[in-house]
Amino acid sequence: MNSCARLQLVADEVVAALTPVVRDLRITEDELHAAGDYLNRLGQAGMCRSLLDIAFAMTAVDTRRAGIPGTRTNLEGPLYRPGAPERANGSSMIERDLSADADLLILSGKVRDATTGSPLSGVELDFWHADEHGLYDRDGNHLRGIVRSDENGDYRIESVLPIDYAEHQNDPIGELLDELGRTSFRAAHIHLKVRVDGVERLTTQFFRSDSPHLEHDYVIGAVSDDLVATPKHVGERDGHPLYEMTFDIDVPPLTDDAGGNR
Repeated sequence: MNSCARLQLVADEVVAALTPVVRDLRITEDELHAAGDYLNRLGQAGMCRSLLDIAFAMTAVDTRRAGIPGTRTNLEGPLYRPGAPERANGSSMIERDLSADADLLILSGKVRDATTGSPLSGVELDFWHADEHGLYDRDGNHLRGIVRSDENGDYRIESVLPIDYAEHQNDPIGELLDELGRTSFRAAHIHLKVRVDGVERLTTQFFRSDSPHLEHDYVIGAVSDDLVATPKHVGERDGHPLYEMTFDIDVPPLTDDAGGNR
């Protein structure tokens, strides 16, 4: 099917799905115009793609990857940056002085072949996440880095325990979330790309089990039980609480569309 034919098919299906909504809920012309005005403002803010991602991207990802074994794929998000430094297994991704309220994290796990269950060595694990203030390093490599699984398929990296953070408080998406009575918070999470022999196999993100926004992360469908890891307090280091968290990774087989949604 060429692109024009697919566009026609999708457009027809969308109109067919929405027509009963307009009819059954007796949506007025004024309400339609208010929706149109909102979409105009959304476009002027450059946020149409973001709203579609929030509402539908995880459905598209899950549909595309259905039946493929392995850790569930998740969204890449807008703040991935290629070229992160390679870190020794067991080393730290911290490159800045930390604030007093930062919690330290030791993240570890096993990397396995999703088909056979066998441990995989030399797999590139490309991590990035927000800091103790909910901010990403957009210029440097603080809390960014690549670690390789060892000969037993194990990995370990030290970082900061990420926190929940709010987005869209002052833009059209936040306005819509407020009107719907929904939060604009993302549950605390860590992003990950997995590459085998330089070929991307997986893009995902996993979440802190103790996040207060775990059940209502504003990205619909992003959180699932298999993408949740539990931080455990194990002591103190340099005046900061120290936590350990385990997340095992089952690497999916190579397919034509490996990786995650952008």
